[in-house]
Amino acid sequence: MLDSVLLWDPSNFSEGNVTYTVQYKSLGSKFIDLCQRIYFTECNISNTPKYILSNLRIRAEFENKQSHWIYLNFTPFNDTIITPPIVQIIPRNPGVLDVHLQSPPVILNGIRYSLKNFYGSVVYKIKIWMNASEQVINVTTPHTFHVISGLDTGTTYCVKAQVFIEELNKPGEWSKATCIQTINSNNIVGTDPIRVTIIILTAFIFFCGCMIGHNYHRIKHSFFPSYSLPQHFIQFLSHPYGSQFLESQSQEKVHSYDTLTVLSEKSKQCNSESENKTSNIK
Repeated sequence: MLDSVLLWDPSNFSEGNVTYTVQYKSLGSKFIDLCQRIYFTECNISNTPKYILSNLRIRAEFENKQSHWIYLNFTPFNDTIITPPIVQIIPRNPGVLDVHLQSPPVILNGIRYSLKNFYGSVVYKIKIWMNASEQVINVTTPHTFHVISGLDTGTTYCVKAQVFIEELNKPGEWSKATCIQTINSNNIVGTDPIRVTIIILTAFIFFCGCMIGHNYHRIKHSFFPSYSLPQHFIQFLSHPYGSQFLESQSQEKVHSYDTLTVLSEKSKQCNSESENKTSNIK
């Protein structure tokens, strides 16, 4: 798109190899060569202004002979053929189809652009019909994703789409029909990505809850360890310190003590000598 090519039928001139020249001009300018003396019957005219009407002309040439010019008008913005979008259909719930559309790119000088870079109001027209039936459902949407519901279950439906430029009332080419069967209501709906995700998350949360409940005592002991004071600490803390001190003082006054004398070896010898002298004197 917007990479425009001009095509024409070859000349009926049979005397020799014929060449062709293609020129264009815009308002207030002179004709400029786009292709000069080429042997092919096509010319790339992408260099013409995109939003301005251009006057094109082409002629056949052989040596010093030329045909008459053939003129035509061309505006790439209006006259470019819009290729069809890529259509992908995914069956979801019974009787429901998800339609994904990929907009055709705009290729200009080898660079890919979005349609909305050049056209303001781009919408998509979708046709849905039951296979082997003439009844058609028509949908117009500005989005590239559309949900089709209320279809018969276990039935084959076909879908095709086109791009439509509202500001120019310009339709694009229709895509080829893509057919697919809706999910049967008797089948287990286990292929829904959202449903599968919810089931997996629920199972994960349940598993985590079971693991926490099973290891609750270990976790509690690790983060909040239990301990107990020795019995004599408990008895000590259960009575005021002052009363215990008074009780100990009163007990010390009541108790009686024996006299203890400690003698060294030297004093023992002195005592034994004194005892011998006393015996001799006696």
